[in-house]
Amino acid sequence: TNGQLFPWNKRRLPDWTVPLLYILHIHPNLTTLNFTGSVTIQLLIKKETSFVILHSKGLDINQATLLGENAGSILSGKVLHILEYPEHDQLALQSPEPLLPGMVYSIQINFTSVLAEGFSGFYKSTYKTKDGEVRVIATTDFEPLDARMAFPCFDEPAFKANFLVNILREKHHIALSNMPKIKTIELDDGLVEDYFDVSVKM
Repeated sequence: TNGQLFPWNKRRLPDWTVPLLYILHIHPNLTTLNFTGSVTIQLLIKKETSFVILHSKGLDINQATLLGENAGSILSGKVLHILEYPEHDQLALQSPEPLLPGMVYSIQINFTSVLAEGFSGFYKSTYKTKDGEVRVIATTDFEPLDARMAFPCFDEPAFKANFLVNILREKHHIALSNMPKIKTIELDDGLVEDYFDVSVKM
């Protein structure tokens, strides 16, 4: 925490910040074996607080921004101060002004990491084609506590929310999610972005 006191000392997250919706943009690079992403989390605040406490493990957090007050509106893009407590896999995002009870806010977090070795979180795997060619894939296993290795989140069963997932990929790759794909957009840099339907609460 760079010498600053982390504002929460329990392993379980506080219950007065409730995630409602995650909008996750993620780009796994199967050449460099790293990934970049951003997640926008819509939050309901139950008690006045200046901190949002959530999980992150092995992610480089580049920036966190407070986007708005009430769904759909935009504030001035206030940058949130970031504190990390690796022992508990926790982030604290400090707002320059209190977050008020009964209000819905959105925070956007930009992050990078490498595809994990092993079989947890967002990890690298391989398979062989019928011709014997070895190919690399990026895949996930989030149970029981490993979603925090793929994106910052409230990684406890009590905090169920809806998810909108967008995956950037090269044209010769295929992206799958746990919901049907609703559209694909070609980008200027030769990549494409797949948009998947909103999930049930999970």
